[in-house]
Parts: sequence; C-alpha cells; structure tokens
Amino acid sequence: MNNDDDDDDNYPGKLLHQAALYLNVDLLQDLLVGDEINNIDAIDRFGCTPLHTACISAAQATLQNDNRVLDSSLEFIMVLIDHGADLNVQTGERYDYKKVMKLFIVYILLLTAASIHSIYSRQYVIGCYFTNWSQYRQGLGHFSPSHIDPSLCTHVFYAFANINVKTRSPSSFEMNDIKSIVDNNHITSSSLMGMYGQLNLLKNKNRHLKTLLSLGGATVNATEFRYVFEVEKIRHEFIRNTIRYLRKYKFDGLDIDWEYPETEKDRRTFSSMVRDYRLAFQKEASTTNRTRLLLTAAVAAYRPKIEAGYNIKEVATFLDFINLMAYDYHGSWNTHIGFNSPLYPRSTEIGEQRLLNQQATVNTWLKGGCPPSKLVLGLGFYGRTFKLKHKNIANRRPYASSQGAGLPGNYTNSSGFLSYYEICNLIRKHHWQIAYDREQEVPFAYKDDQWVGFDNQRSVEKKCQFIAKQGLAGAMIWAIDLDDFTGNFCGQGKYPLLTKVKKTFEKLKKPIPIHTTT
Repeated sequence: MNNDDDDDDNYPGKLLHQAALYLNVDLLQDLLVGDEINNIDAIDRFGCTPLHTACISAAQATLQNDNRVLDSSLEFIMVLIDHGADLNVQTGERYDYKKVMKLFIVYILLLTAASIHSIYSRQYVIGCYFTNWSQYRQGLGHFSPSHIDPSLCTHVFYAFANINVKTRSPSSFEMNDIKSIVDNNHITSSSLMGMYGQLNLLKNKNRHLKTLLSLGGATVNATEFRYVFEVEKIRHEFIRNTIRYLRKYKFDGLDIDWEYPETEKDRRTFSSMVRDYRLAFQKEASTTNRTRLLLTAAVAAYRPKIEAGYNIKEVATFLDFINLMAYDYHGSWNTHIGFNSPLYPRSTEIGEQRLLNQQATVNTWLKGGCPPSKLVLGLGFYGRTFKLKHKNIANRRPYASSQGAGLPGNYTNSSGFLSYYEICNLIRKHHWQIAYDREQEVPFAYKDDQWVGFDNQRSVEKKCQFIAKQGLAGAMIWAIDLDDFTGNFCGQGKYPLLTKVKKTFEKLKKPIPIHTTT
C-alpha cells in the first residue's frame, strides 16, 4: 500500500484530481479564456487523450439527459458543486450562462474520466455505525472504540449526538462521549480520553478512515429537529455551531439521522437543512483551506415514509451519500413473523407487503431521482425475534401468526432483538435449528416457540452482489458492535459479517481492459 500523505481517497467527491491523469486539462483551461468552446463537440481534438476519448460521448449524453442542466444559474452551480467543484457560491447569485456552460463541460469531462478511473480502482463505501451505549453491555458483549478494526471500514459513524435546543448546537449523549470516566474493569491507555477521542484515534491506524458524528437517532424527537431547522435564522446558527463542534472533536463530517420527517413542511425543512449544511461546509472549507466536511444522512426505507419525508432529487444533490436504513421491515410490533431485512419480496406478498424488502427500497430511491452512486444499502447485523403462536413446522415461515417479542439476549438484553453473536450462540450451544429462505435470500432460526430472522455470511454476500449489480456506492452496517467482534461465538473468526462484506467487495472490483497504442 502506498502511504504517501497526498494520495487521494477513492470515494465519492475525491476523484477529480485523479481524473486529470486522463485529460489534457491545461488545454481545456486555455480554451475557457476564449470563445472556442461553444459546444461539447469542439473539445474532442483538444481535451481528451486517445486513451479516453469515450468520455466525450459520455459527457455529451450527460449534457443532453441531465434534467438539472438548465439555464438557471443556481441549478448549474449546484450541479458543479455536486460534481466536486469548489466554487464558494452564494444562493441566489446569477452567473453568465456561457461561462457556466464552459465550466460545466470541463467538469463533466473530469467527472467522466474520474468515473472511468473509479471502475478501475473502485473502493466501495463500508460505513460502520458504532453505538455509544454498547459500552454498557456486560462481559463479552462490552464494546468500545478500541474494539473496532479500522481496516474493515471506510467510514465510521458515531451514534449518536443529541440536539441541544437551548445552545442551538449538537451535544453529547453519554457522560464519557467527551470526557473520560475511568472504568477499572475495562481500562486501557486510550480509555483515559473520551469516546470521541478514542474513536478518532483509529485514524492513526488507517489514515484513509473517515469519522462522522451522527446527529439524532430514534430517541431524538422530531420536534427538536423542527425547532432548530425550520426557521432560517436558527438553522444557520445551529449549522455554524455544528461546524465548530465537528472541528473541535476532530470528526470528518456529519451524518443526519432524523427519524422521520413526516409532513410537507418537514419535507421542505429537510431539503433546506441539507442544502444549507452543504453550502456552509463548502464555504468553511474554502475560507479555511481545510478539507470539506462530509455530509450524509440515514433515511427511511419504506416507500410511504420516503415519499412523505424527502424531495429525493434535492436531497441527493447536497448529500455526499445516503444511508438506507434497509432493515426493521418486520418485528415484534407485527402479529405475524417476518424477516428483519429481506433482499427480495415473496411471491405470495400483495399490495404494500411487496414494499417490505431492500430491492423495493432501492427502487423507490432510484425512481425518485437519486443517482445509484450515492446510495449506501444498510445491512443489519442483528435479528428480529418473535414468539410463535403455534410451534408446528407449517408455522415457521413468514406471515405465520406470532404473539409478541422473542426472549431478550444475554448481552443486548432487549426483547424482540438479538445480535448476530447471540444468534450464533443459540445455534451452536443451545441447538436452535437454522434454515435459509432462497426466495428472500435471508436465514432464520428457531427452537420451540422462539423464532428469529437475521443475516449471516451467505445473505450478506448476496446483498453485496446486489449492491454491485445495481451500481450502488456500498454498504452501511448497523451496527459494528453487533457482529461477532471477539470471534468467540460463531466459529468464523473476528467480525465474520463485516469481513465477508469487505472480501466480497474486493472480489467484485473488476479492472477495465485498457487498450494502449504505440
């Protein structure tokens, strides 16, 4: 591995410099000064090296087909920002159409060449959520940032930060997020600092690792999001304080987890929020000469919630990538059993039942106008459990009757929920039976009146193949502390599911054939 400090990272927004290898950028920039460029065809003989003349036709198609390429200057500028341009623009300012068109052509060429390069040396996103309450689990379930293997993730999300409506700033949830509280049972040299600091120490082991602070989560009321983001003045103050908070605690970006925007006003507020965050991050990077803070969001997976809460095209324009919370399709809140995170629908499902799978979630976001390269599919490293109403074999398949949540696990201690390592323990030590549903590509296990639908190495591999086939950006993990991180439970080594994700993506990288002439 090359350890030069100026290497570019291969993830969304970081490929434009590499693209310069494939284009005669100096000639293109010279042409901007004059009037030679009036359309894309004028660039062919000047701009592209023979190796990548195909980028011309791709750029032509983009200019013709991208419905964001309008004669509205702001639309153009946002496309440029979306494609990695550092323009430091102000909302509402107008630009000369011809100048913007020239800039856009150059950036489309750069972007296309970058895309070619990314196929050759693609790095899928592997975003790992770390939950700050996993520290309270007992024994082998106890988890802290020092347990994370930073070589397995490209991004680590710290879940969660709270919304302080009084200070109009993010704030910590746990007492030791910022300052250490020494636990004599789990003391290490790194634990003498707060959890934020421990997490960011991982970047010393993997300098390409990006850490993001995740704002919100299921316990933060939507009312709090509305209070700090609905009114423009308060929103801008909260965003300024967010930037200070992220820089102070050395995070590389922000992840927004609002569960969930529901009304038309929420929908508009969400768009305004991500737009203003992105523009503020862009401006702060330009004025301080620092790397721009990343901006992501964890979003709904069920079509009615998606349509109610998000203007997909707007949201996709401003976010670096989008984490699909593609799990919890079924759970003990239902009166029937069902898989936590099925990849595909069942042939017997009808109506809205056919929306309760990952394929339907991805299709909804794609049809709404989100580029596949910005979608990160969520994988649940846990299972949802049920108590069966009837214990005979015929009633162990999806939609059989249930009567509430399954028993809690010894470590996660939550009814209706088991970590992957707890499921392994039940299968290996307590003789639960395991089966695999080929139609929906997920396993399930059962014993007596207890039933769990979950993911294993086989289903995770299928989902990674689906990600590659759909051209998605990668996978998101909820949560890293739910995998068999000690290797003591599943007999598959440490981090068996996360390792399977990484190895599958490595296999799926396919170098493009390069034709050279002499």
